[in-house]
Parts: sequence; C-alpha cells; structure tokens
Amino acid sequence: MSSSSSSSSTPPIPSKEEVKEEVVTATKSTLSGLRSLTAGGVGGVCAVVVGHPFDLVKVRLQTADKGVYTGAIDVVRRTVAREGLARVWRHGAGKLELLC
Repeated sequence: MSSSSSSSSTPPIPSKEEVKEEVVTATKSTLSGLRSLTAGGVGGVCAVVVGHPFDLVKVRLQTADKGVYTGAIDVVRRTVAREGLARVWRHGAGKLELLC
C-alpha cells in the first residue's frame, strides 16, 4: 500500500513532444522579453537625443539674465558658435551644471 501512495504523488514524466513544446514556448517568451527590453532601450536613447537639446535651451533661457538671449534660436546659435555642436548633447557646463 505504501508503494501505491508514493507512485501517485510523483508527477508523470512528460513525453518528448511535450518537452519540445515547453522549450519552444520558453524560447519565444525569452525572445519577446528581449525584444521589449531592446525596444525600451532604443526608445530611451532616442528620447535623450531629441529631448536634451530642448532642455538645454530651456535652462539657458530660464537662468540667463534678462536680455542675454533673444529667443530659443539665439540660444542654439550662440551655443554652437561658442562651444560647438557636440555641446548641445554634452551634460554639465555653465549654469546647467548648477541645476543637475
């Protein structure tokens, strides 16, 4: 009688086809998660590349003394002329550094 109770508590051994199906399902799930992670990373990078220049312009306009800049285009023009185009994406110079 003890042998019948121990055999009923052990789960049945899956067939070869069932194991293959489980592996395929797990692989698809892993690839889906990896795609989502990659898409989120690419989206984040794009948001920074596009958004950082706008933030730089906003901060420079907010922190500059009155009359230093005539507008957003003036901020971009002067920043590129004085510091180069790469500065628009570089972090932490001048008054922007104080806010970060």
